[in-house]
Amino acid sequence: MNGSIDKVYTFLADISHLSEEEPFRRVYEQVPDFRRKKADRLRRREDKARSVGAWRLYMLASKRHLFSPETPFNLSHSGKYVLCSVAPCKEVVGCDVEGIKGFRESVARRFFCPQETERIMELPEEERAEGFIRFWVLKESFMKATRRGMSLGLDTFEIHLSEGEAPVLIRQPEDIKGRYYFYEYPIGKARIAVCSTCPEFCPELEQFYI
Repeated sequence: MNGSIDKVYTFLADISHLSEEEPFRRVYEQVPDFRRKKADRLRRREDKARSVGAWRLYMLASKRHLFSPETPFNLSHSGKYVLCSVAPCKEVVGCDVEGIKGFRESVARRFFCPQETERIMELPEEERAEGFIRFWVLKESFMKATRRGMSLGLDTFEIHLSEGEAPVLIRQPEDIKGRYYFYEYPIGKARIAVCSTCPEFCPELEQFYI
Protein backbone atom coordinates (compact mmCIF):
# COMPACT_ATOMS: atom_id res chain seq x y z
CA MET A 1 0.00 0.00 0.00
CA ASN A 2 2.90 2.33 0.78
CA GLY A 3 0.91 4.95 2.66
CA SER A 4 -1.95 5.46 0.21
CA ILE A 5 -4.64 2.86 -0.34
CA ASP A 6 -7.27 2.65 -3.05
CA LYS A 7 -9.57 0.00 -1.59
CA VAL A 8 -10.69 -1.55 1.69
CA TYR A 9 -8.28 -4.04 3.24
CA THR A 10 -9.05 -6.38 6.13
CA PHE A 11 -6.63 -8.13 8.49
CA LEU A 12 -7.23 -11.01 10.89
CA ALA A 13 -5.33 -12.70 13.72
CA ASP A 14 -5.96 -15.69 15.95
CA ILE A 15 -5.21 -14.77 19.57
CA SER A 16 -5.78 -18.17 21.19
CA HIS A 17 -2.22 -18.16 22.54
CA LEU A 18 -2.86 -14.94 24.49
CA SER A 19 -4.71 -17.01 27.08
CA GLU A 20 -1.23 -17.78 28.44
CA GLU A 21 0.49 -15.24 30.67
CA GLU A 22 3.80 -14.84 28.83
CA PRO A 23 2.38 -14.18 25.33
CA PHE A 24 -0.28 -11.91 26.76
CA ARG A 25 2.26 -9.88 28.73
CA ARG A 26 4.49 -9.54 25.66
CA VAL A 27 1.66 -8.11 23.55
CA TYR A 28 0.37 -6.00 26.45
CA GLU A 29 3.76 -4.28 26.73
CA GLN A 30 3.84 -3.55 22.98
CA VAL A 31 0.60 -1.57 22.73
CA PRO A 32 0.23 2.12 23.68
CA ASP A 33 -0.47 3.17 27.24
CA PHE A 34 -4.07 4.18 26.51
CA ARG A 35 -4.79 0.69 25.18
CA ARG A 36 -3.22 -0.95 28.23
CA LYS A 37 -5.40 1.21 30.48
CA LYS A 38 -8.47 0.16 28.51
CA ALA A 39 -7.51 -3.50 28.94
CA ASP A 40 -6.88 -2.95 32.66
CA ARG A 41 -10.50 -1.85 33.12
CA LEU A 42 -11.75 -5.19 31.79
CA ARG A 43 -12.36 -8.03 34.24
CA ARG A 44 -11.91 -11.17 32.17
CA ARG A 45 -8.55 -12.23 30.79
CA GLU A 46 -10.04 -13.15 27.40
CA ASP A 47 -11.49 -9.63 27.07
CA LYS A 48 -8.14 -8.10 27.95
CA ALA A 49 -6.47 -10.31 25.34
CA ARG A 50 -8.93 -9.25 22.64
CA SER A 51 -8.48 -5.57 23.48
CA VAL A 52 -4.69 -5.55 23.27
CA GLY A 53 -4.67 -8.11 20.46
CA ALA A 54 -6.88 -5.98 18.22
CA TRP A 55 -4.68 -2.94 18.67
CA ARG A 56 -1.51 -4.96 18.11
CA LEU A 57 -3.02 -6.26 14.85
CA TYR A 58 -3.61 -2.65 13.74
CA MET A 59 -0.02 -1.78 14.60
CA LEU A 60 1.41 -4.73 12.66
CA ALA A 61 -0.75 -4.06 9.60
CA SER A 62 0.20 -0.39 9.70
CA LYS A 63 3.89 -1.24 9.87
CA ARG A 64 3.74 -3.76 7.02
CA HIS A 65 1.72 -1.60 4.65
CA LEU A 66 2.83 1.86 5.79
CA PHE A 67 -0.61 3.43 5.72
CA SER A 68 -0.75 6.83 7.37
CA PRO A 69 -2.23 7.66 10.80
CA GLU A 70 -5.05 9.46 8.95
CA THR A 71 -6.17 6.22 7.27
CA PRO A 72 -9.71 5.36 8.44
CA PHE A 73 -9.82 2.07 10.33
CA ASN A 74 -12.07 -0.03 12.51
CA LEU A 75 -11.45 -2.90 14.91
CA SER A 76 -13.51 -5.89 16.02
CA HIS A 77 -12.99 -9.02 18.08
CA SER A 78 -14.89 -12.12 19.07
CA GLY A 79 -13.85 -15.46 20.47
CA LYS A 80 -10.32 -16.24 19.31
CA TYR A 81 -10.27 -13.66 16.51
CA VAL A 82 -9.30 -9.99 16.27
CA LEU A 83 -10.06 -8.01 13.12
CA CYS A 84 -8.96 -4.73 11.55
CA SER A 85 -10.24 -3.03 8.38
CA VAL A 86 -8.80 0.09 6.74
CA ALA A 87 -10.26 2.29 3.99
CA PRO A 88 -9.04 5.06 1.69
CA CYS A 89 -8.92 8.56 3.17
CA LYS A 90 -12.25 10.43 3.15
CA GLU A 91 -14.11 7.11 3.26
CA VAL A 92 -15.56 5.34 6.31
CA VAL A 93 -15.30 1.69 7.31
CA GLY A 94 -16.77 -0.68 9.88
CA CYS A 95 -16.06 -4.36 10.47
CA ASP A 96 -17.39 -7.16 12.63
CA VAL A 97 -16.51 -10.78 13.37
CA GLU A 98 -18.69 -13.22 15.28
CA GLY A 99 -18.62 -16.95 15.91
CA ILE A 100 -21.50 -19.05 14.62
CA LYS A 101 -23.56 -20.25 17.57
CA GLY A 102 -27.20 -21.21 17.91
CA PHE A 103 -30.00 -19.49 16.01
CA ARG A 104 -31.79 -17.00 18.24
CA GLU A 105 -35.14 -16.57 16.52
CA SER A 106 -36.56 -14.40 19.31
CA VAL A 107 -33.67 -11.95 18.93
CA ALA A 108 -34.09 -11.82 15.16
CA ARG A 109 -37.83 -11.18 15.41
CA ARG A 110 -37.33 -8.51 18.06
CA PHE A 111 -34.48 -6.56 16.48
CA PHE A 112 -34.20 -7.36 12.76
CA CYS A 113 -36.45 -6.12 9.97
CA PRO A 114 -39.32 -8.57 9.29
CA GLN A 115 -38.01 -9.30 5.79
CA GLU A 116 -34.56 -10.17 7.16
CA THR A 117 -36.02 -12.56 9.71
CA GLU A 118 -38.15 -14.21 7.06
CA ARG A 119 -35.07 -14.65 4.87
CA ILE A 120 -33.44 -16.57 7.72
CA MET A 121 -36.55 -18.66 8.31
CA GLU A 122 -36.59 -19.65 4.64
CA LEU A 123 -33.24 -21.39 5.11
CA PRO A 124 -33.00 -25.07 6.05
CA GLU A 125 -33.05 -25.38 9.83
CA GLU A 126 -29.40 -26.41 9.99
CA GLU A 127 -28.36 -23.23 8.14
CA ARG A 128 -30.31 -20.71 10.21
CA ALA A 129 -27.61 -20.14 12.83
CA GLU A 130 -25.16 -19.11 10.12
CA GLY A 131 -27.83 -17.01 8.41
CA PHE A 132 -28.54 -15.20 11.68
CA ILE A 133 -24.86 -14.44 12.31
CA ARG A 134 -24.44 -13.34 8.71
CA PHE A 135 -27.11 -10.67 9.13
CA TRP A 136 -25.74 -9.76 12.55
CA VAL A 137 -22.18 -9.01 11.39
CA LEU A 138 -23.45 -7.15 8.32
CA LYS A 139 -25.63 -4.95 10.49
CA GLU A 140 -22.86 -4.40 13.05
CA SER A 141 -20.43 -3.42 10.30
CA PHE A 142 -22.87 -0.81 8.98
CA MET A 143 -23.56 0.63 12.44
CA LYS A 144 -19.83 0.89 13.09
CA ALA A 145 -19.18 2.49 9.69
CA THR A 146 -21.75 5.20 10.49
CA ARG A 147 -20.11 5.68 13.90
CA ARG A 148 -23.56 5.39 15.48
CA GLY A 149 -22.93 1.94 16.94
CA MET A 150 -25.74 0.38 18.93
CA SER A 151 -27.52 3.73 19.21
CA LEU A 152 -28.69 2.98 15.67
CA GLY A 153 -31.58 0.54 15.87
CA LEU A 154 -31.07 -2.74 14.03
CA ASP A 155 -34.47 -2.34 12.38
CA THR A 156 -33.83 1.21 11.11
CA PHE A 157 -32.05 -0.14 8.03
CA GLU A 158 -32.51 -3.22 5.87
CA ILE A 159 -30.04 -5.49 4.11
CA HIS A 160 -31.02 -7.69 1.19
CA LEU A 161 -29.23 -10.98 0.54
CA SER A 162 -29.30 -12.84 -2.76
CA GLU A 163 -27.52 -16.09 -3.50
CA GLY A 164 -24.17 -15.48 -5.16
CA GLU A 165 -24.36 -11.69 -4.90
CA ALA A 166 -22.95 -9.13 -2.50
CA PRO A 167 -25.29 -7.90 0.27
CA VAL A 168 -27.16 -4.70 -0.59
CA LEU A 169 -28.36 -1.97 1.75
CA ILE A 170 -31.88 -1.34 0.43
CA ARG A 171 -33.08 0.98 3.23
CA GLN A 172 -31.13 3.30 5.52
CA PRO A 173 -31.97 6.11 7.98
CA GLU A 174 -32.78 9.38 6.18
CA ASP A 175 -30.15 11.30 8.13
CA ILE A 176 -27.35 8.95 7.04
CA LYS A 177 -26.27 10.04 3.59
CA GLY A 178 -24.14 8.35 0.99
CA ARG A 179 -23.98 4.84 -0.37
CA TYR A 180 -22.59 1.95 1.63
CA TYR A 181 -21.13 -1.32 0.34
CA PHE A 182 -20.49 -4.70 1.98
CA TYR A 183 -17.99 -7.51 1.71
CA GLU A 184 -18.02 -10.84 3.54
CA TYR A 185 -15.28 -13.26 4.56
CA PRO A 186 -16.34 -16.69 5.87
CA ILE A 187 -13.68 -18.26 8.07
CA GLY A 188 -14.03 -21.49 10.01
CA LYS A 189 -16.93 -21.31 12.44
CA ALA A 190 -17.20 -17.54 12.21
CA ARG A 191 -18.45 -14.86 9.83
CA ILE A 192 -16.79 -11.56 8.96
CA ALA A 193 -18.48 -8.54 7.38
CA VAL A 194 -16.99 -5.20 6.31
CA CYS A 195 -18.96 -2.09 5.36
CA SER A 196 -17.58 1.02 3.69
CA THR A 197 -18.49 3.97 1.51
CA CYS A 198 -15.66 2.72 -0.71
CA PRO A 199 -17.00 0.16 -3.23
CA GLU A 200 -13.67 -1.63 -3.75
CA PHE A 201 -12.61 -4.40 -1.35
CA CYS A 202 -9.53 -6.59 -1.36
CA PRO A 203 -10.89 -10.12 -1.89
CA GLU A 204 -8.20 -11.71 0.26
CA LEU A 205 -8.28 -11.65 4.04
CA GLU A 206 -4.72 -11.02 5.21
CA GLN A 207 -3.77 -12.93 8.35
CA PHE A 208 -1.13 -11.99 10.92
CA TYR A 209 0.53 -13.73 13.83
CA ILE A 210 0.54 -11.55 16.94
